[in-house]
Amino acid sequence: MTNKHKYQDLVIKGSKAPEGEVRNNIKVTFSNEIIHEYIPLWEKIEAPRGIKLLALIMAQKEGFYKGSRSYRCSNPANIGNTDSGANKGFKTLASGIEYQINFLLNIANGNNSLYPLGKVKTLKPFYSKEIANNQKTYGLEPYCPGYEFDPYTGRLDEFIKIYSTGARQKNTYLSLIVSYLKNMGYDITEATTLGEILKIK
Repeated sequence: MTNKHKYQDLVIKGSKAPEGEVRNNIKVTFSNEIIHEYIPLWEKIEAPRGIKLLALIMAQKEGFYKGSRSYRCSNPANIGNTDSGANKGFKTLASGIEYQINFLLNIANGNNSLYPLGKVKTLKPFYSKEIANNQKTYGLEPYCPGYEFDPYTGRLDEFIKIYSTGARQKNTYLSLIVSYLKNMGYDITEATTLGEILKIK
């Protein structure tokens, strides 16, 4: 009889990931594609600075470089690119960046039903075929724990677990966001909400 994986049926009440602490001292570097292709277009978009910085670091974390899924789809944040293999593409990188920033603005303002401010949000335990097929690359287990946010408040550590399957296991993604915003002069934590980031001008 095969032993059940530790995350297979696990539902965590709250927003603390089971592995690793949240760090704020990660060294952040950007790919050439982020520097030379993403940022020139990103700079032209008018939006609150905090949301733009969040979009930028998320594009880096999502792997925006030549040959990657996000690069091929002109979808720098992989929004709608699912673990099942479905892809959402944009005709231009500019439209992909605009979509990304508007997506984050809607979440921060409580206008996205997948991120229901003030309501209970449950994430079911999940087996990711994408992670299973690329386990060495991701450094993650294919089984991801579920979560219950009662209620969902818009905290970064809640938001990122809904957004990214892999963020349910470790704090790598969250730590990169916190570190980058700190590098830019904003002392945020995992408890900082997207609404508070929205107010960074």
